[in-house]
Amino acid sequence: MSEHRPRLCFIVNPSIGLLVLFRKQWSYWLRQGYEVVGVAGPGPEHEIVREMGVKTHIIPMERYPSPLKDLLSLMRLFWFLLWHRFDIVHVSTPKAGFLGAIAARLSGHKRLIYTLRGQPYAQMTGWRRRLMNACEWLVCNLSCKVIPICHELGRAVVRDGLCPARKVHVIGSGSSNGIDLDRFTRNEKNIRIGLEFRGKLGIGEGDLLILFVGWLRREKGTNELVRSFALLAKKHLNSHLLLLGNYEPSDPLDAEVVSLIENHERIHHMPWRPEPAPIYAAADILAFPSWREGFGNVVLEASAMELPVIATRVMGCRESVEEGVTGLLVPRSDVKALKDGLERLLNDAALREELGKKGRQRVEREFRQEIIWEGILKQYKELLSEK
Repeated sequence: MSEHRPRLCFIVNPSIGLLVLFRKQWSYWLRQGYEVVGVAGPGPEHEIVREMGVKTHIIPMERYPSPLKDLLSLMRLFWFLLWHRFDIVHVSTPKAGFLGAIAARLSGHKRLIYTLRGQPYAQMTGWRRRLMNACEWLVCNLSCKVIPICHELGRAVVRDGLCPARKVHVIGSGSSNGIDLDRFTRNEKNIRIGLEFRGKLGIGEGDLLILFVGWLRREKGTNELVRSFALLAKKHLNSHLLLLGNYEPSDPLDAEVVSLIENHERIHHMPWRPEPAPIYAAADILAFPSWREGFGNVVLEASAMELPVIATRVMGCRESVEEGVTGLLVPRSDVKALKDGLERLLNDAALREELGKKGRQRVEREFRQEIIWEGILKQYKELLSEK
């Protein structure tokens, strides 16, 4: 009789999470002898993951609250899990985490792990905040183990009474999947493609490019960044700003800021692309003025690409940036502080180089993907060994 292969089920939403949140992790679980199934909403990522040898299942899930559609998604998840038994169910992302945890427990799956990627409700108040807290409490208490992606996030959910401390397990120095150092590196190919991007955008050899990567939305600090750059650009005539990402309709930017993005001759906008490494290679500085983060993987990607980083002093960024060593931290929503920090980096080439090199060294030391995978594997083995 062949040896039993432990079966893992990962539930995320939307389908792009199958790639962005896992990528090479799929192959790691297969090499460790696990049978793996990924569950997510519809999207082309299913085919890409299936080509890696991983089974996937499509269950539509709305990104935002939709009671009737959420109930239908819950029923579909329940039936899928009822008829497909797994040794461990691992849920993450807000909607998939909530629905997946309930469906797993209702279908009799006892080994449930929840990766806590942030607090998207951090800016909410009143009954909305209480409702989201209740949902988070339920998922944490249904789970056997909760893996926050930064230490401060783990302390916060314990402090707020949302999760028992005994369930919280942060892997290493944090992050959700670590950084692929083969992908995010200043190699000849990435540098060459980056130079081509600069040429297409009209960015000269002696110009300095500030890069933002993420959703173009209020809570990512895009308003503050664009306004800061508009002030900087009057003095620093060789500076450019590139915004890499898509507009978020549910959290729109100010009309004045959208007008600046569309009309300022040195503000460039590119839609999100699945391979951002060459764009990092084209840049001189990463600006990440987010209001809230689970960890700030963009910061680690930039550090791996030897970019100096300026970010906000908020949860997640306080751990992804080592202040004064790999980057600078400024107060949230402070246009002047952000402008001053960016100007300091624009004026000091030696500081940019030092922060970038130390950022790469820190990623190599603390955030290699293998560190995170091995930590998660340890949690799986502990669960599987329990009777």
